Amino acid sequence: MVSALTPELLFDAIAIQIDGPRAWDEKLSIEIVLTDTDACYRLCLSNGALTYSAAPQKCDPDVTLTTTRRALPALATGALTADSLASAGIEFSGDATVLQRLAVLLDPGDKDSAIVTP
Repeated sequence: MVSALTPELLFDAIAIQIDGPRAWDEKLSIEIVLTDTDACYRLCLSNGALTYSAAPQKCDPDVTLTTTRRALPALATGALTADSLASAGIEFSGDATVLQRLAVLLDPGDKDSAIVTP
């Protein structure tokens, strides 16, 4: 049986899509509050890398997303607009442009790239 997608795996999947050179000068923070599991994560983009932590943070985030663990995979679509988040059941407060700034830095890679070549 395949286990459910954890928030940590989702954050890792998003982090590996960051175009580091383009993201180098960007700084942003996103707090994700999961209401059904009482978990809270902080995603931070700095120096071209997206990191996350479940540890409490001292400073306020640029934007806060409040949702359930079940709705969280909607973040992986890359459509991080207010309308797409609302339709997925994700509420946000704060600077909505942060999500758009993050979305333009995502590079999903070449889907047709040969993993193994003969």
